[in-house]
Amino acid sequence: MAQDVTEIVKTLHKRKLFLGITFEQLLLLLYPLFLIPVVFLWYRDLRRRRFTPEVPAGCVRLGRQSGSNTADEYEKKYDEGTNDHSKWRVKALYVHPIKSCAGVELDEAEVDVEGFTYDRKFAFAEWVVPPGKKEPMWAIRTLRQTGYEKLALVRPEVWIPRKSDAGDKGSLRKVEQEGCLIIRYPNVPSGFLAPLDRLMLKWGLIPKESSFSVPLNPGKDHRYPVETVKVWGDDPQWLNMQEHIPNDFKEWLKIKDPLAIFRADSENYRNLFGNAPREEEVGFQPIVAFPDAYPLHLLNIASVHDVNKHIAEDIERLSLRRFRANIVVEGPSAYDEDDWKRISIGGNQLFSSCHTTRCKLPNVDPDTAERHPKQPDAFLRKHRAIDAGDKLSGCLGMQLVPARSERFKIRVGMGIEVLERGEHHFVK
Repeated sequence: MAQDVTEIVKTLHKRKLFLGITFEQLLLLLYPLFLIPVVFLWYRDLRRRRFTPEVPAGCVRLGRQSGSNTADEYEKKYDEGTNDHSKWRVKALYVHPIKSCAGVELDEAEVDVEGFTYDRKFAFAEWVVPPGKKEPMWAIRTLRQTGYEKLALVRPEVWIPRKSDAGDKGSLRKVEQEGCLIIRYPNVPSGFLAPLDRLMLKWGLIPKESSFSVPLNPGKDHRYPVETVKVWGDDPQWLNMQEHIPNDFKEWLKIKDPLAIFRADSENYRNLFGNAPREEEVGFQPIVAFPDAYPLHLLNIASVHDVNKHIAEDIERLSLRRFRANIVVEGPSAYDEDDWKRISIGGNQLFSSCHTTRCKLPNVDPDTAERHPKQPDAFLRKHRAIDAGDKLSGCLGMQLVPARSERFKIRVGMGIEVLERGEHHFVK
């Protein structure tokens, strides 16, 4: 039997099948056709591993895993406030781990003198010559700068150690570094294999996002260079984590100058003055990392609705996420918050120190990263320039400072009580 099979194979090898092609030649021709899907599957798996970040061992993702407390933000029920102060409450809480990037929604937030834990501890910076300087230096970049609108599409994820693993020295170093920040951004193919990547994206064979990660808090034994970064009027020396930024992130942003991501040094935050309570008054020095000025930002949903009512022809749906607040409240009528001086949230007192003076940053749509040429900036400058200390800027929302240095928590649903009202005067 075996001899018969051998004879058949020999006969096939010698016989010409068609067009003078032998069986051996046919196999050689068909071999690449079988090889193509194998190479395609290998490349797909390679790209999937590239774009899918490793879930940090011993860590869990911070924030709401699905849904949003502001899913109903456009409903008309928020157009009007209520005089029943018992219904004034916290509607939503947000942290923005990286300045000008997407926020992370929480149901509960921990507060200390620097604001919400994990809020605005990171920022992107570009190596440029800042105004008034002669030499180049690192300067933070936000949605304000033309070309950086895409930062609105950058989605940070905060991964923190599980309590059960926090003391486990056998866990990954990410646990020792208090977790990590996974930074996601749109996967836009480039290079000579871009057509293949676009095809796989269309078919859903590779993720729609790329990502990279940085330690959440490297600690004192970190290896990162400590360099000066310009944060508006301040020049703190903080941690340069430039080494983690992949080339395709810069290509997606279309940034030609060197780009870095900085982490504020927890032992060297910026001292806060302006309208903030003084150290001799409250017993501690208010501080901030990358926020423009104050540790916390409060926004009233009814106020956003009123703005939207006046600019509906330009922007049909004005999301409160454009204003990048930490605490969103519901219940007060539009602009009732303008004269708040001291408030209590769930029994925790905060100073309402300053109006939030607005720039053109809210003109950027957080869902599309498109910048509207006028609104809401034009309306705010014309109708909400209410602070004598800055007559050129429109105001929406209030800046808060905790009234004590001890940590406390704020939860969605907590009541809002106004303890003191008065006038505000913006101080730069």
